[in-house]
Amino acid sequence: MLRYTLRQLQHFVAVADSGSISRAAELNHVSQAGMSLAVTELEKALGTRLLVRHKAKGVTLTSAGRRFLIDARALLSHAEELEASVTESAGTLAGPLAVGCYTNLSAFWVPLITAGFAAPNPKLRLTIVEGSPAELQDQLGEGRLDAVLTHTLHVRPGLRTRVIKEGRPYILLAADHPLAGRQAISLPELADEDMVLLDIPSVRDNQLPNLRNSGLEPKIAWRSTSFEAVRGMVARGLGYTVLVQRPAQDVSYDGLPLVCVPIDGSIRHSDICFAFPDSPQVSRRLDALMDYCADNA
Repeated sequence: MLRYTLRQLQHFVAVADSGSISRAAELNHVSQAGMSLAVTELEKALGTRLLVRHKAKGVTLTSAGRRFLIDARALLSHAEELEASVTESAGTLAGPLAVGCYTNLSAFWVPLITAGFAAPNPKLRLTIVEGSPAELQDQLGEGRLDAVLTHTLHVRPGLRTRVIKEGRPYILLAADHPLAGRQAISLPELADEDMVLLDIPSVRDNQLPNLRNSGLEPKIAWRSTSFEAVRGMVARGLGYTVLVQRPAQDVSYDGLPLVCVPIDGSIRHSDICFAFPDSPQVSRRLDALMDYCADNA
């Protein structure tokens, strides 16, 4: 017989996530005493200390607590899956679905997913967390997320992927650039051109090596961590850039025209995909989301 309850697990996970018993109690609308008691009773049932309580400074997990947190998340997820399966057997998507979205993809995909997938399924509790591919995959490994929407070049070994849209890199130029009228441009032709770099870790770690492997050593003159700022600098003639995502309109934020030119030659794709744990089963909710995104890419 189990000596602990799902409620105790929920309270323990809440405290671990918030880093404070008082904060967890506030967020879950329970008393601080009740939250503290639930965690204490869980520790007694398990016979081990899960948290170190610091007066006025929150809590930290013990090594046993860090290990147990992963299992607690998995057990709670399975319990929610069982509950949702009753409703889903009637053909309605229901229950929790936590998805990470790479920040540079969010403007393209979050509106589509929320309006076209989440809103028509009111019994579905969809949570979308934005961040870097590394941060989101860390959360995936901790059991906080069910899947991560990112690029294939960002995915760590050991995860399954499903590609939902091709992501072939292209060259972005100002409309009056001498090469803007070309049907395609080989990367070595840009060797003497200034580059405007989207200066974020995923681009530095993946896109730049990709360009070098394809014969271009970029001459980086300008940098920005903003996708639209990079497009704006290119539109103002400060250089070219290489991107994967393409907005519907080839115009910068300040209304200047841009030209997208295909790359002539071989270059690794950075397809858009969902990454998720390599487990035997994928929830019906996640399957439905991936189907929806692939159908509407």
